[in-house]
Amino acid sequence: MRHLGRPVIRFSPACWADLNRIRDFLFARMYRAPEVMRMRAQVTRVVNELFPFYMDKPRHLPARWQGALAGTQGETALARLVSDYISGMTDRFALQEHARLLGGPGGAGERRD
Repeated sequence: MRHLGRPVIRFSPACWADLNRIRDFLFARMYRAPEVMRMRAQVTRVVNELFPFYMDKPRHLPARWQGALAGTQGETALARLVSDYISGMTDRFALQEHARLLGGPGGAGERRD
């Protein structure tokens, strides 16, 4: 059936048009809404600042990550560990940790040792 050169099963034209209207609505009002885009930019900046902070100061990783840290050898292994830790953060937690470790309300500040 893959080699027929045409779809075998597809949405009706009316259903396809409805799905496209729903997609347009969701992108405009949810996925790409201005507030969502602002938060995405803020969290991206925060993650981009947390990663080098933890790479430079891995002792600031939580205690339960310190055992895994002790077993890492080399910068690549440390980068994987830091990436795994940061990827598990919620946006809210990343903002809180950034504020705690780097200062400011989820914004850039002086790095703490």
